[in-house]
Amino acid sequence: MKQEINNAISEHALYKFRLNDVIQKGKLENPKGPCTETDCEFGKWFFGTEVSSRHRSSGFYKQVKQLHSDFHRIACQVAGLAAKGEKEEAQKMMEHEGEFNQVSNQLMETLIRWRNNV
Repeated sequence: MKQEINNAISEHALYKFRLNDVIQKGKLENPKGPCTETDCEFGKWFFGTEVSSRHRSSGFYKQVKQLHSDFHRIACQVAGLAAKGEKEEAQKMMEHEGEFNQVSNQLMETLIRWRNNV
């Protein structure tokens, strides 16, 4: 369980790099892009059968589920802005006070707390 959470932390840390690449290119390589929370490696594990019912009923699981959904919703907004050529607006969402950065940090902090309590 701890390794899977570590993998999630690593995977989602890469999203900033990927989204910045989308902003620069102005297009998504994958049409689904960051918009679906069940298609990323963490989402496949998180929503799959490997997570026990004990872990699914924990407060951490519920917090991560909401934050993970928010993370992908906002990442999709960033990608959408970039695809429409609104690079400046997309970049603002990625900055320190930007919505993407804030939810990304909250997700990472919650994943770390969950991992430390497993």
